[in-house]
Amino acid sequence: MKRIAMVVGWLSVCSLGFAAFAQADLDAFPAGATKMVYNIWTEDVAQPQPLELTVTVHEGGTYTVRMVTEGTGTKDELEAFGFIFGATRVSSGSGSDISYSSLQALMDQRSRLQEGQEYLLPGGGSFVSITGVTVAGVWCLQGVLIDPDNPDTRTTVAFALSQPAYISPLIRVEELRSGQWTLVFSLELVEYTVSGS
Repeated sequence: MKRIAMVVGWLSVCSLGFAAFAQADLDAFPAGATKMVYNIWTEDVAQPQPLELTVTVHEGGTYTVRMVTEGTGTKDELEAFGFIFGATRVSSGSGSDISYSSLQALMDQRSRLQEGQEYLLPGGGSFVSITGVTVAGVWCLQGVLIDPDNPDTRTTVAFALSQPAYISPLIRVEELRSGQWTLVFSLELVEYTVSGS
């Protein structure tokens, strides 16, 4: 159940909090439709859950944002699925809340990030181990978000640079368990297509 809360929280923070946590502004998208398909995985759900997000730019300065998601699993696995629009935070398996307020600062400054550098963040966190990666054909800078208030949790985030992406192309949350980092949540871009108007 906590992993479902994590999925719901990430969707809320990263995709439904459009103005606050969108990685790219709507005016960054090209004319026509940009389709982004993500796989969402959590350790308590047997199979990845797809999320399709399409941003359509129309003539005259109007936009359509369409999100389609589906869940397949047991009753217990999908218990929170219907509450996807109400969540605002992510909880780790240990029960401690994970603050992602630093993500906004990183998103705002992503074009200034450099491989191999480390950045201190508001609130005492840091963004480290920055490397260039390609996720579903989108060039990104990826790093690890360290929150000193949650030393047993680390979050890997990729910020799209070559094309606009509404949600970060990769978000991976790991928890330290018995001395080893264990993946507990991931959201990864698996398809990125642009079609003309």
